[in-house]
Amino acid sequence: MSMTDDAQLCEMLTRYVAGDCSTEEVQELSSRLERDAAACELLAEILMQGAAVREFAQANPVPVREVHRAPQRWQALLWPMAAAAAVVFAAVIWMQSGRDAAWVMRAAEVSGSVRWTGQGGSIVDSLAKDAALSGGTVETVSDDAAVTLAFRDGSLITLMAHSAATISDDGQKQVHLREGNLSADVRPQRSGRPMLIHTATAVLEVVGTRFDVESGTATTRLNVDEGTVRMTRLVDGSTVDVPAEHQVVASLSRAEKFGAVQRLTPTLNWRSDLSQGAKGTDGEWLPAEAGLPARLKALPKLVTPAKREPVTLHHVSVEVPWEFLQTLQLKSDSRLRLRGRMTTLTSVEIMLNTKRLRGGFAGNYFARPTPASLDWQLDLPITEFRKWQSEAGEPLPDGLQLRRVVIYTIGSDAGLEIEQVEVVNGSTR
Repeated sequence: MSMTDDAQLCEMLTRYVAGDCSTEEVQELSSRLERDAAACELLAEILMQGAAVREFAQANPVPVREVHRAPQRWQALLWPMAAAAAVVFAAVIWMQSGRDAAWVMRAAEVSGSVRWTGQGGSIVDSLAKDAALSGGTVETVSDDAAVTLAFRDGSLITLMAHSAATISDDGQKQVHLREGNLSADVRPQRSGRPMLIHTATAVLEVVGTRFDVESGTATTRLNVDEGTVRMTRLVDGSTVDVPAEHQVVASLSRAEKFGAVQRLTPTLNWRSDLSQGAKGTDGEWLPAEAGLPARLKALPKLVTPAKREPVTLHHVSVEVPWEFLQTLQLKSDSRLRLRGRMTTLTSVEIMLNTKRLRGGFAGNYFARPTPASLDWQLDLPITEFRKWQSEAGEPLPDGLQLRRVVIYTIGSDAGLEIEQVEVVNGSTR
């Protein structure tokens, strides 16, 4: 903070305490106090000075005859606090700013529908960007949802769609990842107080590193990009240190090998197999019958976009599994192939949920083709997908990792069923 800025802040805080700020200035200063710990400390000092002046004035009731502007900063701060009423007013403001100053993290980026449940049970169904958050639970509710949370020390965690985590920081950051995917860029932590990430099958100790973790009910998978993360498998207490460019899986089976392995080269081709059941999918799973293969039937879901009317989607989704700890990479000549059927011919919207190859949410990309018949197959170049559902939007860049494919119709039930989802590289068409 420069001397000029420091002086301006002192002057504004002084008027704030005395109740002389305009509405616009109060809003500006409130925002400053939420994000600037130094400003909060300065306000606390001003209030203590005001309390001292009040106590002295009450004990020594001598009328003030003249006020001079003094060159010292703290002398300049004392004059408006001589009146007890101003101090009382300031105490009210301080109680409010104290609540704001207690935030644990801020919502640095928000997309889709994100729900926040804070301390005391307060619920925010549509979390806004830049919201200051205390300890609580964040849930990425919609298929296109993602949220990046920034701690006071600059550490970042990102939750992707269908994830839920309870987060706290009482001097040691703790994240209870109930389900889903979390990417993190963690600044060096205090000695003896690593960030702890709890999942259903493991505990991660993070001192400072970049990594990606996905948690299910029976497994936790960790990918480390930089630094080292220590993972403890809960079923037997086994511990492994996972270095950069390595990964590990912690399951509920004591018999499974538990050790860090070199990250594999991503695959370029993948095909769903719905005959194996509904694992990793959303929608109503239907077994093979009457000449039809196993398939997913679209189910209705009400979505409330920010500042827009609710809309009903009939959707299915298929997660791309990590087979043998291998990821699926999209190249510029990759193609998405879908096979399905519907009872009413209409356009379908397809969303690709992507991550960066070395961890971190990369965005959602959309296409809206119209099948030619009720029983259809679509063969779409990856280059046709755009960000934000717009033809003019950013195209899908080369080299991202595909995590989930979502297919839906908007507003009406078209009887959508999906039999197969496949990604092929152009060279193996």
